[in-house]
Amino acid sequence: MEDSTTIDTTDLGMAFTDLGMAFTDLSRSQLDAILATSDLDERIRLTAETCGIKHYNDNPRSAILVDFCYYSLMFCEENEFEKEQTSAFFSIMLKVFKASVDDGMDKDSAFSLFKSLVLSHSVSDPSTSAVELFTLPCVKKMTSYVSNTFFRYVDSFVYVFKTEQKVVTVVKPLEVETPLESPPLMCASPIITLKL
Repeated sequence: MEDSTTIDTTDLGMAFTDLGMAFTDLSRSQLDAILATSDLDERIRLTAETCGIKHYNDNPRSAILVDFCYYSLMFCEENEFEKEQTSAFFSIMLKVFKASVDDGMDKDSAFSLFKSLVLSHSVSDPSTSAVELFTLPCVKKMTSYVSNTFFRYVDSFVYVFKTEQKVVTVVKPLEVETPLESPPLMCASPIITLKL
């Protein structure tokens, strides 16, 4: 697996032997495939495929989850995160999303989880398996982004995913009047005769 090998990250100025949550939910090849295309629909399709989300086009809940994942990736791309940073942020956001929505964690506890996961990827501490992937400017950008997007609307996410939607199927007879068949044009008679 990629996260157990030594990867030279010269852009970050160090080599990592352990990348924390990087490449756990999103592999390097999957990330490359998503970022390689410039077509928005293809990027969203690849994101849905990577996350194993089906029925994106016809299921609003699936669409919301794919959009959440996609915009997390786009945040990283816009801020020029390295691939390791992008994958780690993606995994952190998925974990926080699942804790909030699936496990019912309250907003403050979910934010504490986010902070602890970011912290464990911002300092190097072999005794706690913490790895230094994120710099202070990255942490500030991530915290601002998450505060203004996910945590602002976390209650909406919980409502959408946890509230059982009642579906009522109603069948009503509908009478459709079929139009009369028009006569062929060769049977038509001229209304006005043109004189030349």
